[in-house]
Amino acid sequence: MTRRGGGRPMDRRLRVRGWLRTQTPLHVGGVALDPAEALPVAVDGQDRVYVPGTSLAGVLRAWMRGAAGADPGTDSLNDHPGTGGLNDKPGTGGLNNDPGTGGLNDMWGFEDGKSDSGQASRIVVRDAVVTTTTGTDSDGIPNEPLRSRALPVLHGVGIDRVTGAAASAFLYARTIVPPGHYLSFEVDVETTNPRLDRDRARLHALLTALKSEEIAVGAANGKGLGVVTLMSSPLDVHEHDFTSREGLLAFLGGEPEQFDEAGVDAGAADLPARRETLTVHLRWRPDSPVMVRAAGEGAAIKTLPLTSEIGPVTSEIGPDTVKLTLSGSSLKGALRSHAEFIERTARGLDAPPPQIQDTADGTEDPAAARRHAEAFLQQLDGLEAVRMLFGAARRQPDDAPSAFRWGAGALTVHECVSETAIPTDVWDIVVNGAPDNGNHTERSAQPEGLPREPILPSSARDALPPSARDALPPSERSALPPSVRDALAARGLDQADHVAIDRWTGGAADQLLFSVLEPHGVDWEPIRLTVDLTRLGDHRDVALALLLLVLRDLEQRRLPLGGMVNRGFGDVTIESIEFSGNGWTAETTLADALRHRNLANAWREYAGGTR
Repeated sequence: MTRRGGGRPMDRRLRVRGWLRTQTPLHVGGVALDPAEALPVAVDGQDRVYVPGTSLAGVLRAWMRGAAGADPGTDSLNDHPGTGGLNDKPGTGGLNNDPGTGGLNDMWGFEDGKSDSGQASRIVVRDAVVTTTTGTDSDGIPNEPLRSRALPVLHGVGIDRVTGAAASAFLYARTIVPPGHYLSFEVDVETTNPRLDRDRARLHALLTALKSEEIAVGAANGKGLGVVTLMSSPLDVHEHDFTSREGLLAFLGGEPEQFDEAGVDAGAADLPARRETLTVHLRWRPDSPVMVRAAGEGAAIKTLPLTSEIGPVTSEIGPDTVKLTLSGSSLKGALRSHAEFIERTARGLDAPPPQIQDTADGTEDPAAARRHAEAFLQQLDGLEAVRMLFGAARRQPDDAPSAFRWGAGALTVHECVSETAIPTDVWDIVVNGAPDNGNHTERSAQPEGLPREPILPSSARDALPPSARDALPPSERSALPPSVRDALAARGLDQADHVAIDRWTGGAADQLLFSVLEPHGVDWEPIRLTVDLTRLGDHRDVALALLLLVLRDLEQRRLPLGGMVNRGFGDVTIESIEFSGNGWTAETTLADALRHRNLANAWREYAGGTR
C-alpha cells in the first residue's frame, strides 16, 4: 500500500496487553488535601487506584536508557548533543545513531527547547488501573478495580543520631497498595518497516526485564517498594500490519498476527549499555525475636509484627496467607545508621547535636521544631561516603559544594519477608478478635452479695478505642482462642507480657500491662541488597569499602535489625554472604572482598583526609 498525506508514518504497531503483579508495596502519589494526613495514592476520576501512564512510561524509558546519561550533571531526559545523551544524528531518521546511544529519542520522543522542534513518542503507555483480579469485561475494562478507602498506611520516623529518639518533624506516612494486586499493562509501539526489527527486539527486551522484576514502579524504590512482575498469563502481544490488505482485515476482524518472541533477533535492539550492579544476598537466622512493629494494635495483643498479605502468583481469588515483613526502610535505616557510625569513627567527626532545650527558661519556641529538623538534616548531610550509598536528605542551591552531588543513593535494600506463612483467617482473629456469634456465656458464679459487672458483646468491646479497651476488667478483654494460640505457636510466634513497675510501691503500675506477639522461631528469606555501580562512577571503591565494613559488623553480630533492639530484640546470625557483580561471584567471601587492594587504599585515603 502507498502512504498518502502527512503526519507521523506508521506501517506496523506492536501491541501488548497484560498484567503486572505487585510483589512489594506500591505507592504512586496523588493529591493530598491535608498535609497532616498520610500521602495518598493516585486515583482517577472514578476513584480507582491507578498508576498514570506518564509514571509508567518514565520508568520504562529509564530502564531502556540504561547507563546512558548516568552522569548527574547530564540532562538525561533531554539529551543534547555533546552531553553523552541519546540524540540521533540529524537526517538519519533515527536509524544511524552515535555508538551506544541507540536512538532512544526517536522512539520515546524529545524536545530541545526550540519552537516547533522535537518529536512525540512513538510508544503509547496507557494508565494502569490497579485491580484485585485479572478479570475484565467484554470491552477489556477491569472488573474489580481497587478502591482507595481501605488501603493500609506505612509509617516511618527519622532517628536522631545523638539522642537516639525520634527526630523532630520527620514522621513519614504513605498509603500503599499491598502486594498481590494487579496493574493493567497496555503498551503500543508504533513503528515503520525500517525500524521494525529494532523495535521488536527492544520490546522483547523490555518484556523480559519486566518478567525478571528488573523494573520498579512508583516511589521509594530504594527501600524496596514498587517491585512488579509481568505475568506470563494472561499476556497478549500482537503485531498489527497496516501495509497490506490482509493485515488490515486481520486487525479489523480481531485476529491480528501474534508477536513471535522466539524469532526476535536480540542483537538488533541496539540499546545503550546496561547499568552495572552488585547484588548481595545475606542468609541469616534470628537469635532473638526480630520484627518491625505494625502501626495498629491487635484485639488481644497490643504490639504486632508488620505483615504483608501474600497469595499464589496465579490466584485470582485474593491473598490467603500473611507473612511477617522487615520493611526495606527499616533495614536501610539500620544499615545507614551503622554506616554513619563507622564513617564518623574513621574520620573523627561528631554528629551535630540537636538543641535539647528550646529556650533558657524552658518555654516553648515556635521555631524550635525547625531548628531540630535542621540539626537532623546536618547529621544526614555531613558524610560523603554515606550519601553515596544511601542518598542525601536535600539538595538546595545554597548548600555547601560537594564532590558527590546526587540526591538518590546507589543502594537499594529490598523487603525481607518470612518463609513462615500464617493463614489469613488466623491473623484476622489476632488483629480484630474472634467473631461475635451472638452466644454469650455468663461468667462463672460469684459469691452472693458481690455486684456483677455487665458482659459486653465482643462486637461492642472491639469497637472501643484501645485506651478504653485496656481499662476494662481482665474478664472483659479480648482473648485469643486456644486454637489460634496453638496455630501461632506452631509457626514460631508466642504472646509475651510485661508490666511496668511502680517506682514507689514496687508493685505493678496501674494500666501499664503490655503484650507483644514475639516471632522467636520464624524462618526468613535472605536479605537482598543491590548497589548501582554505574551511579557510583569514580566513587565506587570508597562506597563499596564502607558497605563491606557494615556487612562485616553485621556478620560479627554488632548490628541488630528491626525494632525494640534495646529490649533484647533484633539479634541475628549471618550464615552466609553471596556476592554477584563487580567481578565477585558466589565463591567470593566477605574476607576476600575486604582484602581488595583498590577498596582498601581508597578507604584509607578517604578516611584519612579529615583528621
